[in-house]
Amino acid sequence: MKKFTLMFSACLIPVACAGLSGCLTADADIYGQEKVLEYVDSVCSEPYELVGKELIQETPDNMEYEFRTLNRDLTFHANSYLSPIQIDASVTSFYSRSLSCDYVNTVLNQYRDQVGAVLEQDSHYLSDYGWYYLSEFQDIQDAVDTLLAADQIYRPELAYNNADFLRENPVSSIHVVWQASEEAAAAHEDWVNLTDMAVTGQNEEAETFDRLADVYAQMSVDGKIPSDGIPEEYLKGKHVSRLDTILLDGRELFYDSEDNPYGPYGLTTDDYRFCWYSSELDSYMLIMDIGFLSDSTSFPLIIREYVRALGGSYRASSENSCYTSSWTIDDSSWSLEAVYEDGAIESLRIEKNGKELPVSWVTCEEDSHVNATFCVGVTAEDFCRLFDLEYRVNEQAGILAFESSRKP
Repeated sequence: MKKFTLMFSACLIPVACAGLSGCLTADADIYGQEKVLEYVDSVCSEPYELVGKELIQETPDNMEYEFRTLNRDLTFHANSYLSPIQIDASVTSFYSRSLSCDYVNTVLNQYRDQVGAVLEQDSHYLSDYGWYYLSEFQDIQDAVDTLLAADQIYRPELAYNNADFLRENPVSSIHVVWQASEEAAAAHEDWVNLTDMAVTGQNEEAETFDRLADVYAQMSVDGKIPSDGIPEEYLKGKHVSRLDTILLDGRELFYDSEDNPYGPYGLTTDDYRFCWYSSELDSYMLIMDIGFLSDSTSFPLIIREYVRALGGSYRASSENSCYTSSWTIDDSSWSLEAVYEDGAIESLRIEKNGKELPVSWVTCEEDSHVNATFCVGVTAEDFCRLFDLEYRVNEQAGILAFESSRKP
């Protein structure tokens, strides 16, 4: 009859051995009751009692424990068992001790049917897919009303679990899309993905409406859905999310150079031939490499492509975890030095003609658009400093155009 503190809410946490040398055979012992209770404490924050236990499988063993919560008579189970180990998707003859608990799923099952019934009352909810479709901006209010009605079903759970538990374990996650019409939604052949809404029992009307409205307006600015009926307040200050055409002195850069003087594999950079708008930095961003060299992988040398297009020279080298590249264009020279360890960039310094350039950067952990651990994202302004360029943007045409002082 204890009150336990919620630590995390995973339904299944395998406790696996680190390597084959520590793995077990089918006749090994499983975790005992003390370990099981420790695990259940971490999953269930309500006062509960152990009702009983039963060995439901032998060799490998699987001991099932039954529990009952004291404040609402909710029955749930935990299992201590041997889990087969797989290597390269193949089952081995080895096992690891594992624990599982169905408390979270048992809690959610109390609300799923009622929440589903509320959602299905809205004709824009596609129950077969768990999706909600919008066809015009005015549909957002109906979506919000439906979400809040579903929230009311789950809200009583706050009497037994805290707000974090409900946020981490929503009863339902609703994928929101744009469809041109009811007929298009019924055909379910194409759509525009917008966002997801979660039934957490805690959504606020104004915040939820603004979030959906912001995404809807952004998709309109990106040209993916019509802009009819969107209030100006949601369109103001928005920029096209992504520009897919990059020009240099009027000629498109295709990022398609495959020759690689530093390794045996072809050089691939076409995954990086775009720029994106960062609302946090209020600027368009480009991906820049750090001169990463490897004998066994293909790697981007984005800076090299610009240098070559501008008639300059480029070289790169590496020593241990330090990667250095340098380039010269006309009478100016640049150098870049980066420390890359354990799959992450730890430092980066760029100099032009012996003086450090004030270039800020973000990693792929900070912005997923960067999409490689050995690249960084920099603003278009900072990117220009690497080659003495200027730039302009044509959002309607999806173009970022660089211009150099060498342009005839």
